[in-house]
Amino acid sequence: MPHAAIKAKQYTPDTSLRLVKNTKENKFSDYQSLMDFDVASRPWRETLAYSFKTDKQLAEVFNNINPVDDQVHKVIATRITPYLAQLMDKDDQDCPIRIQYVPEQNEMEAAPQEMGDQLGEDAMMPEGTSIVHRYPNRVLFLVHNICGAYCRHCTRKRMVSDPLNVISMDQIRKSVEYLREHPEVQDVLLSGGDPLLLTDDKLDQILSMIREARADLKILRIGSRLPAQLPTRITPKLCQILATNRVTLLNTQVNHPKEITPLFKEHMAMLRTSGIMLGNQSVLIKGVNDSVEVMRDLVMELISNGIRPYYVYSMDPAPGNSKFQVSYDRMLEIYHGIRGWVSGPAIPTFIVDGISGLGKMPVQPEYVSKQELDGETKLIATNFEGRSTDMTFLLGE
Repeated sequence: MPHAAIKAKQYTPDTSLRLVKNTKENKFSDYQSLMDFDVASRPWRETLAYSFKTDKQLAEVFNNINPVDDQVHKVIATRITPYLAQLMDKDDQDCPIRIQYVPEQNEMEAAPQEMGDQLGEDAMMPEGTSIVHRYPNRVLFLVHNICGAYCRHCTRKRMVSDPLNVISMDQIRKSVEYLREHPEVQDVLLSGGDPLLLTDDKLDQILSMIREARADLKILRIGSRLPAQLPTRITPKLCQILATNRVTLLNTQVNHPKEITPLFKEHMAMLRTSGIMLGNQSVLIKGVNDSVEVMRDLVMELISNGIRPYYVYSMDPAPGNSKFQVSYDRMLEIYHGIRGWVSGPAIPTFIVDGISGLGKMPVQPEYVSKQELDGETKLIATNFEGRSTDMTFLLGE
């Protein structure tokens, strides 16, 4: 990659965010009115318009919602779709869906290691584009900075939901030209924000531009959490657009088995029928999926529905994320607790995304290791049950 072409792109995380005003009053007067809302029968954009956008709106429907300062909504906006809200427990603050989406005041408390661009993306963006070129043969292509719902553990809080950092069509065109000029790139991942929040026509336009510029691309994939936040976004028309533009893979983010609902299964099956491969990238979140039992259930539910458990990430140190952090030792315990206990295709790669732009690095226990025993170098293999055997013959001469 020609590093001379790279120039740091600066966002403005310290600028007060001007959030788009909610033009609709909260349509849900109580919990029952929310539960009576039929998500499956409504167009996805109509459902999105009924989203909860403040802690005050949530408190009208749910119990035990802690009030927060308006500044919390400015760090990253609040939006919870009616579909997600229906999955939330009415009373329990420890509900795994509530933990992921309900804003809390302690989001304002940033730990010393937390930073705005912890993964060093801005410094790897060719000037004028919305591309992050970290790896030799693949790029991240940011096409949107808005999401269908806002995870409180978001890794891109510095730009997501910020109206001052909207990705323009000019940036997208320059990004497509960058792809045209760099034939070494063979894998393009559309992300943001959420690409599926774009209209069908806009998404089709961008995908078509990429395919026109680089018909030889080996992989064109999309990262979107919208299938788990509002499954009705997956429509026959969208599937046709993805298939026509030869989208290879769609990765979503499901963090807890509670998110794998009948409606989710139905709409993900549409994608499978269209020939789109499906993957999942979970994030380890304290109180959500930091248990062996939950992770076993999650990966088996995913694979049984044709969704490959791809990555499980450690929590990125974005500002305010420390309260979600799962320790390295616990990460290894969870890995030990699923390997050998669930089917091989259901085992994801556990990942640490290195700060300052080091990229993704796998984390796993040493099942096979060299050990010094009685003055000799031995190769000891230990299985998932903790039983060991001497495999020194593999060391050769």
